[in-house]
Amino acid sequence: MLKLYKKEKTGISYAEYWIHDKEATIHYGKIGKVGQTEKDANYLEKYQDKVAFKEAFLNRFVPQGYSEFSEEGKCWIVMQYPLKSLNGTKRDIWLKDRVTDILNSDLGWKGLGIVDGFDMGQTANPTKQFALNVFCVVVDEEVGIKAIKSALRNNSCDFTQVKIASRPFSANADFTLKFSAKKKDETFYV
Repeated sequence: MLKLYKKEKTGISYAEYWIHDKEATIHYGKIGKVGQTEKDANYLEKYQDKVAFKEAFLNRFVPQGYSEFSEEGKCWIVMQYPLKSLNGTKRDIWLKDRVTDILNSDLGWKGLGIVDGFDMGQTANPTKQFALNVFCVVVDEEVGIKAIKSALRNNSCDFTQVKIASRPFSANADFTLKFSAKKKDETFYV
């Protein structure tokens, strides 16, 4: 899989491809939107191998101004759910799996980014609290948060408990709370 981006006045466009078995897929559009998909069930008939297909993909999109996204432009977004105990319950494990699956699909199909992992445990809050954190890397903070909120709200991911925070990808800064389902809760600890 290879994903390229192009910054424009109207936003950021993406183009990516992946190969599964003998089928090649090219997916492109504006970040935050699902975009268009081209499938080639017999790409090997047109191209000698995966390397030749990659070269054709690059020859199609690089001249249009697409390139790999810089680390400095990316952003971390974390979704946090409260837990009652250090290890969580069966429902908490289900929620972690559900959120991870939903966001991997939604962020991927909208050209925004990926889920990069999770942790469960005690937060840095001086008051003893436990949390599930799901971490994502996205190419646009504002569009990413909007897409994440929509995906969680529309896919039974307990939108009533979630907090969403972000920070620059390359900086070792603290996360800044961007959304809390509980309007009066303005604290955030990872």
